[in-house]
Amino acid sequence: MAEGYDTTRFHSTIDEGFVCCICLGVLQDPKQCENNEHYFCSGCIKKHLEKTSHSCPVCQDKLTVETLRKAPRIVADCVSRYKISCDHAARGCDAILELGALQAHVQDCDFMPVTCPNEGCDDVVSKRDVKQHELDLCRFKTTTCDDCGEKMAQHKYGAHGCVLRRDVDEIKKDLAEMKATQHEMMTCMQRMTTAFESLQKSVNSKSTDIVVIAGWNPKTEKCLSSVERFSLLNQTWTQLPRLKIARSGSAAVMFNNQVFVCGGITDDETLLDSIEVLDLNGNPPEWHEFFVNLPIKIFAHKCVVHGNRLLIIGGQTKVAGESLDAIYELLLVPPYSSKLLCHMKKKRALHGVELFDDKVLIAGGEDAETDVEIFNIARNECVEMPPLPSPVRGMGTVRRGDTMLLIGGMGNMDAQEASNEIIEYDFKTGQSKVLLAMKTGRAFCLCVCCGNTLIVIGGVLADPAAVDCFNFLSNSWKRLPSMAETRMLASAVVLIKENLEF
Repeated sequence: MAEGYDTTRFHSTIDEGFVCCICLGVLQDPKQCENNEHYFCSGCIKKHLEKTSHSCPVCQDKLTVETLRKAPRIVADCVSRYKISCDHAARGCDAILELGALQAHVQDCDFMPVTCPNEGCDDVVSKRDVKQHELDLCRFKTTTCDDCGEKMAQHKYGAHGCVLRRDVDEIKKDLAEMKATQHEMMTCMQRMTTAFESLQKSVNSKSTDIVVIAGWNPKTEKCLSSVERFSLLNQTWTQLPRLKIARSGSAAVMFNNQVFVCGGITDDETLLDSIEVLDLNGNPPEWHEFFVNLPIKIFAHKCVVHGNRLLIIGGQTKVAGESLDAIYELLLVPPYSSKLLCHMKKKRALHGVELFDDKVLIAGGEDAETDVEIFNIARNECVEMPPLPSPVRGMGTVRRGDTMLLIGGMGNMDAQEASNEIIEYDFKTGQSKVLLAMKTGRAFCLCVCCGNTLIVIGGVLADPAAVDCFNFLSNSWKRLPSMAETRMLASAVVLIKENLEF
């Protein structure tokens, strides 16, 4: 049954008299009680009368479904003229129209989700894109063999007999061309050697490192100030300078080739608003305090950098306290000002955050469970998204293409064991699924995605210093060298080195 329209969708000033007393949304199919002008959505008041009480929830007069009255026509007319955004605004529709015209627009909206009609494909795309997806992009689209005329799904074409025969013919041709003189073979080998040496120099001059910062040692039950760097090229860990303040539950970001570590909590449960910065161009590198502090003392929060702005999302300002729904901004360049940007739909801490261009995908967390929303930086507003398949908090997250991967974590507040599931959430469609499983459960871990490699570091498990690596091409896990210290609730950044030593 219909309930009221979310007031945040409207671009008109809403008269409080046209707000349903039950769902607090703008009236949909308005009804009123028998004796007084108390207005409700048809669905809301009928559900109330059938399941809760046989009286008006406002004046308490006796009321039944049969004695409900239709609201005066002027009420429906006024409500129908309010300006509202489309049901598919989160998918990209920017139409703003009168409420009375909403249903007709939504049924024909170019951004309406549509399932691909190709047999075997369950992808959901916008209505305006479905034809291009069906004919050009879908791996289940029908293709015809040029040689024999047989029709088949695109993803089966590579194993088709005609294609395989052409591949064999190409191999035979290549083998015939390889019959050359010894001099030609030596020249070829020399060229290959030169190319390999050039490639090796390129790899050595540009490689990816992971910097793991501070956290909490579950063995000593102490906060850490240590910082470790892992080289993916050499598969080795090295120590970097220590933080000035040991902390856990902090957030780390990269800005102008500098590592920023923001907030956190100390051993005596003191919350921090300080920011420490490691300049990777320094010789030698060392940590120093940033010019200004965060706008609040906070831990279990998340941070992203957008342009010259640091966005501080959620977290807690008291130990075992209530989570925040606030998103703050701090300029990382003069005048270093800060302000509250907006409030999220849900309060959350120990949640997942990933940046997708000018939007931030925010998922799960303490007090939020399965809830997901997108913060539109340009519009400075949050929009609800379809939920996760199960509650999760204290998980690691990475961005991979158009998806966020949520790795491990704990379930709801009653959960006692860490999860071993990796959930894939599609930023564009809101679809989610369990993508794969780790060999053991992990929570409060660090995660990094480099190309086709996912790296999971530390956290709550049998060995909190362990590092595991999943290769999406080979679809296999392997164990990497462990950290020097066991740690959880740490922070990390990915560093792309180009002839940089520190």
